[in-house]
Amino acid sequence: MREIKTAIVIGAGAWGGWTAYCLQKSGVQVTLIDQLGPGNERAGSGGQTRVIRMAYGGNEDYTNLTGRAYELWAQYEAEWQEKFYHKTGSLWLFRGIDPAYARLSQPLLAKRELSLDELDLADAQARFPQVNFNDISSVFYEPESGYLEASRACRVVKTQFEKLGGKYLSSKVTSLNGEASISSISSSDGETLTADAYVLACGPWISQLVPSMKPLIKVSRQEVYFFENAANHGPDDLPIWIEFREGEHMYYGIPSHDGFKMAYDERTWLLDPDRDDRGVTPEILQTMNPILTNRFPAMKGAGLRKHHTCVYESSPDGDFIMDQIPGFDNGWLLCGSSGHGFKMGPAIGEMVAEKVKKGLPLPSVFGLSRFENSNEHKTQYMVGND
Repeated sequence: MREIKTAIVIGAGAWGGWTAYCLQKSGVQVTLIDQLGPGNERAGSGGQTRVIRMAYGGNEDYTNLTGRAYELWAQYEAEWQEKFYHKTGSLWLFRGIDPAYARLSQPLLAKRELSLDELDLADAQARFPQVNFNDISSVFYEPESGYLEASRACRVVKTQFEKLGGKYLSSKVTSLNGEASISSISSSDGETLTADAYVLACGPWISQLVPSMKPLIKVSRQEVYFFENAANHGPDDLPIWIEFREGEHMYYGIPSHDGFKMAYDERTWLLDPDRDDRGVTPEILQTMNPILTNRFPAMKGAGLRKHHTCVYESSPDGDFIMDQIPGFDNGWLLCGSSGHGFKMGPAIGEMVAEKVKKGLPLPSVFGLSRFENSNEHKTQYMVGND
């Protein structure tokens, strides 16, 4: 294995920023490049908040990564004197479908002395009177989950990376150059940069640099709405909620200090990350409003405080892609993170840095070879409901 003294990381979102930080901390001289800045509004890591939770439908790889991420978020909060994680707990609601996702998660959480408790509907109603449970068939409560401050965390990681001596460039990378190995990269401002190793964590822009990824990454529009919090509907009053419905529909929300956040996990609204409009879509808002007020009746008539269109980049099976860049022996790509990858940023960065610096393997389940014989799924949530 060649010695890695320098590296270039493209993309300063959750995965790229943490990878750059961990590599720089390990003694590699890193250049971190992003065309619009860490956690910018157009990126997959943009926006105010992201859910962090341990329940993963019995998937041990994700459970382990999230468990390590919890440890690292706490470590860096203490080390940097920053607050990213807000513990609220979360309600897992199932309407008309088997709650296999929750039940398969319970043993793995129990191994870590964590809980995902099934609640009797009457008990749930008494505990959370703001929520309408009348059409819900099963309820689970995960006390250790909460939300992370997303964009701000990305900016802080970039600042800490620079404090370690890392170099940050605001630029758009236009090409990877070389054969068998990447010899250099070119940018839109005419620069040519070289390093021993290269990591691509550029989210919805990954296919622009690696065209062979285009069939494997779907870029879609995820509209997020922040409503005015009704009385007793803030983060000190209510947990995060995640609702699964028949037909593979999933809604979620975060009662936060920025407003009552609500989104629909829908991945069919395609988006061009460079050109498409990102304003409010009235039809989507009209679809989500009755769902919000059915679940939280006091939110009826709540004003729309703000709106954010998040860009998703999803793999065909909803799982991460982490592998060597096809055709290059000194480059790696990280993608397919959308919907659930932000929380694992510190653990992903640590793992990828060990791959680049020490040659330690990445989890084979995230490799490209799986697509030779794989089925397409909307997301990784629908365990037991295919």
